[in-house]
Amino acid sequence: MRKNSSSKLRVKNMPRFLTLSVLSLILIVMIMMSLFFLMTKMAAAFHSQAQILQTSSANSSETNAPKSETTNNTTNENIKADPPPQVNNADPFADIKSRLRSGDTDGIKVVFLTFDDGPSDDTGELLDTLADYDIKGTFFTTLHDNDHAKNMYRRIVDEGHTLANHTSSHDYGLYDTPEAFFADVDALDQFQKKITDQDNTSHIFRFPGGSMNSNEACIQGILDRGYNYSDWNVSSGDGCADPPPSDVIAQKIIESCRQHDVSVVLSHAELKSSSREAMSIVIETLQEEGYTFLNMEADYTYPRHLEL
Repeated sequence: MRKNSSSKLRVKNMPRFLTLSVLSLILIVMIMMSLFFLMTKMAAAFHSQAQILQTSSANSSETNAPKSETTNNTTNENIKADPPPQVNNADPFADIKSRLRSGDTDGIKVVFLTFDDGPSDDTGELLDTLADYDIKGTFFTTLHDNDHAKNMYRRIVDEGHTLANHTSSHDYGLYDTPEAFFADVDALDQFQKKITDQDNTSHIFRFPGGSMNSNEACIQGILDRGYNYSDWNVSSGDGCADPPPSDVIAQKIIESCRQHDVSVVLSHAELKSSSREAMSIVIETLQEEGYTFLNMEADYTYPRHLEL
């Protein structure tokens, strides 16, 4: 009786044993598959890293290897044939100056401030004003042989302005004797060179009173001597004994400049206080309107009242 009961118990527990066995087997299989998958991924990663290292080593060897003669020759030929472009940014007005030389002046808005009959005791004040605005002007001087004037000649040149020739004596009577006139012009030219220690002067010239007061013989002689002469197309109106106040002079200059692509302003600011005071108004107003102020150079074309 007791024997039969034990047999039944073993038979009853069989299904649970089988279930646990199957589950254990499945778990073991899954663990083994996971390990196999992990080992496969690690092997692939190691293989990829090895390829990267091999490629990097090969590229490094090629880089460090000496170039062939053919490659070097080709490279040198390319450098000679196509040199890097040279950009000159030293002169911000290079394009405008090029247009002035070529005559392409439509809409260019350039102003040349020119000052006649100096130097004077007040030339330094005018130069200070121009320096405040970083503006370069053109000074048509006559011959003044004193220490202050000599310093002003030098300062005009040293500060980058154009020192031009307006004859030594400003004597209208010399037009009647051209050779005496040329001697008067040459005397100032030699004086300017000596005082400023220049090899050559600007060779920019203005006839006393303008070219209309001159004559063909004097004009031709000036051209033959290598000068470029200029009159003006804008007048400050300060040539009289009692010039207008500064605001009137400034407005006259501003309104006249608006009528020209290239304006050459005649002023006696070294001699007239109202004209000196007007310069700040003129410069500030026209700069705000997009005008460029330049000093004269010998290869530009300027307005002339009398042409041959």
